[in-house]
Amino acid sequence: MKIRPLPDEVVNKIAAGEVVERPSSVLKELIENSLDTSASLIEVSIEKAGKRLISVFDNGEGIEKQDLINAVKRHYTSKIKALEDLYSIITYGFRGEALSSISSVSRLTITSRTKNDLHGSQLSLEGGKILSFSEVGCPVGTKVEVKDLFFNVLAREKFLKSENTENIHNVSVFLNYAIANPDKHFKLSIDSKQVYNLYPSSLKERLTLIYGKDFVENLKYVEYENYLGKVYGFVSLDSVKNKKSHIFINKRPVKSPFISSIMKKKIGDNFFILFFDLPPYFVDVNVHPAKIEVKFQKEKVIVDMIESLLKDNLNEFKAFTVSYQELKQPKSTYQTKEGKFEIIGQIEDTFIVAYSDSYVYFIDQHVANERVMYEIILSQLKESKKIPSQRLLSPFKLDLSPKQEFILKEINDTLETLGFKVENNYLISIPYNMQISKAVETLYEIVESYPDITHEKVASSLSCRMSITAGDRLTLEKAQELIKNWIKTENPNVCPHGRPIYYKISIDEIKKAVGRK
Repeated sequence: MKIRPLPDEVVNKIAAGEVVERPSSVLKELIENSLDTSASLIEVSIEKAGKRLISVFDNGEGIEKQDLINAVKRHYTSKIKALEDLYSIITYGFRGEALSSISSVSRLTITSRTKNDLHGSQLSLEGGKILSFSEVGCPVGTKVEVKDLFFNVLAREKFLKSENTENIHNVSVFLNYAIANPDKHFKLSIDSKQVYNLYPSSLKERLTLIYGKDFVENLKYVEYENYLGKVYGFVSLDSVKNKKSHIFINKRPVKSPFISSIMKKKIGDNFFILFFDLPPYFVDVNVHPAKIEVKFQKEKVIVDMIESLLKDNLNEFKAFTVSYQELKQPKSTYQTKEGKFEIIGQIEDTFIVAYSDSYVYFIDQHVANERVMYEIILSQLKESKKIPSQRLLSPFKLDLSPKQEFILKEINDTLETLGFKVENNYLISIPYNMQISKAVETLYEIVESYPDITHEKVASSLSCRMSITAGDRLTLEKAQELIKNWIKTENPNVCPHGRPIYYKISIDEIKKAVGRK
């Protein structure tokens, strides 16, 4: 069998597969191109979740007529002239692959004019082949229209998800760059309906428009700078389970399991948005074809920056006063028979005090009940049983962002199995025996965890809000029932979030502490 070079058409489609996975991949590349042109306005229009149209207009520098054809050629770029330039890149794009890849799997039109030109130029391509190149009237800037994405790669088109799912990804990409560039005017329309119109503002003002005033008021601004660079942003003062955190490296939205794991260890479930301003040579953005993952020259430096950032602001965070990892964990696996437990009483309507096998147990009634409810709900979900629900006397109006609306439509069937029913952004039914306020919190948490909605996460969220709370006074019978159910669970040591359920101390330790032999 002869070995032959691949035709250019095939090479371009393979390259497109690395860069263009779905409509949001196209949107990402086009927004980055616009930001690289010093634009102050970026206007995005999407139809049919980007399958029919993705249009991005910017009022940036524009592309000169003689460069327009080169702009869609593979590995043609204005950002790099020599190898050493690769280590000092400060722009989003630089490889000259995006437009070439996009044009090979779509019908692409680029219209552009610079401030020095009286007329603009328009280039149209289909499947990477030029159809027309003409002079047109247009404002200064560039408009890129991507139509019929994957029209010539039907196998790729079949792998696309529903319009709601694709729009969720589109909105996420749009918001990532809107957050990273609050000084720019960002506009988004989906199917001719304006979704966002974000005028230039401060970072905090932009976050308020996206997340809401109440949420942002609970964020604390943090900042730290050293010889290498600067890290700044916002961290929530309390645990937040229904918002995804953001990491930006030189204004580039990235996924960094490394940074995320550090923050998880330091602040648990607290929400954060962190911006790292670092020298280009210190960061490798070529790890992933779409440049969404990065590697650092020295990870220890990043660890030190984060630790210093949190240490300098530590005293102002009530969420840092106690860490689950710092609490004394149960010393051994707890195995006993219910008959050996003797209920002594309840302390501060929070802890059940019990005696068993020469040990005194202080049992957190909320997390013990949470463990019980978690295992019951998890079992129901795994057996595809519907969670019992109760209809509200008055429908509750949900305050949803455009992205949350798309997610809600996408997971509507899932929500109904969990006991929720939503119609036209009104909450109609909620899980049985759950307070409306807690049901709303749970619903938002499930929506924000999309697409990573697992049985375990849902069971954890529901059980937390369906359980007895601190402050609930229990009768002796209620306490006995709780202990009876708790000791039957598969893991009576910790709650679904990892918190220890009880603390125990032996009678011998007590005797020793008071000097009794």
